[in-house]
Amino acid sequence: MAGRSSGPSWWPLGLAQLGLMLLAFYRGIHVPNPWTLNYYQVSWADGFFRRGLLGTLLLPLGCARFDPGLIHGLQAVVLLSTMSALLWLGRRGMAALFLCLFLVSDAGTFLFNEVGYLDPLMLLLGLACGALLIRGRSGSVALLLALAILVHEMAVFTVLPAVLVFRLRMAPGSRPSLGRLILPSALAVGALFALSGPVSDATLQRFSERASACGHPLARPDFEKDYQQSFRRSLRVHYRAEELEFLVLPFALALGWWILAGQALGRAQRAEQWATLAACLSPFLLGLLAWDCGRWYFLAVLQVLLLLGTLPPGDRNEPGRLAPATRWLRVAPLLAVVGLTPIPRFDGSGARGLDRSEVRAFGADLAGRWDGFITH
Repeated sequence: MAGRSSGPSWWPLGLAQLGLMLLAFYRGIHVPNPWTLNYYQVSWADGFFRRGLLGTLLLPLGCARFDPGLIHGLQAVVLLSTMSALLWLGRRGMAALFLCLFLVSDAGTFLFNEVGYLDPLMLLLGLACGALLIRGRSGSVALLLALAILVHEMAVFTVLPAVLVFRLRMAPGSRPSLGRLILPSALAVGALFALSGPVSDATLQRFSERASACGHPLARPDFEKDYQQSFRRSLRVHYRAEELEFLVLPFALALGWWILAGQALGRAQRAEQWATLAACLSPFLLGLLAWDCGRWYFLAVLQVLLLLGTLPPGDRNEPGRLAPATRWLRVAPLLAVVGLTPIPRFDGSGARGLDRSEVRAFGADLAGRWDGFITH
């Protein structure tokens, strides 16, 4: 009976969420920033340790690893997988409401606005770790965590905290050893500090020449500035005062009010509530490494979706009955913050409008790109 009743109740919601996702796609999608190509091109063999794993995995492709068309195809796979994962995460409970809010907010537009960056990949890696963990594959989780950190160091503040929450949700007798779970990640972080020194000018020059010899000159050779100083030298506070005051602090307070009041996580114990809050806010620690505050806020919202959408079924029910007014009082601040907060964008782009002229221009642009793809 439960199986038959769950189907009809989900499909109307799922179709509505899909419609909102297509709206967010229209408002935010654009050609990936050429900067994002470098995430898939630099490799350990080229002398780049930090963020070099993806490029290392593509080394067998030879010169094709520099081809923007191939990389855009991989980026499209990541985007489509992320869209599917979000629909799955938002299929029930408070995650369904939060996903709808996400898609109509600036954060939902930002998902498509920053297409090509590795931020959504962190969501997919976190989801994969959770799926492996509940199947008792703790060794695979430990390995995947370490690999995620070698893909991008932001995994320390996104994937790792989510995995710690997943572990805390398990029955005490079935939890894997914490040391064994995070030891490979600790080694990966240590390797980042030890091996991510400044890349020499000669190495950068050889890499640029190799790309040009393959017929695909680097689209953004200025990426080298990220590798011209040691990893540890980038550790400082990059936030401006107004970003902390109007973006980080309101989100942290509203989310903390909702989670610690006991509504967000249902029957979860206090330790899990605090751990979940910390995991959702941990992406803001990336502000100690770089200044892309809008991305860190976006990652924090994704963490909320990940941890809400993976909440065990038995924990979704709230302890006791609450009056509707009380429910809304607890969640209203977070709805207001997420729904109304504008995300600062580092590339100067914004959301498309809904007036007829912009819709027509978007359709004409898509048609032109499709014709160019077919003729090519």
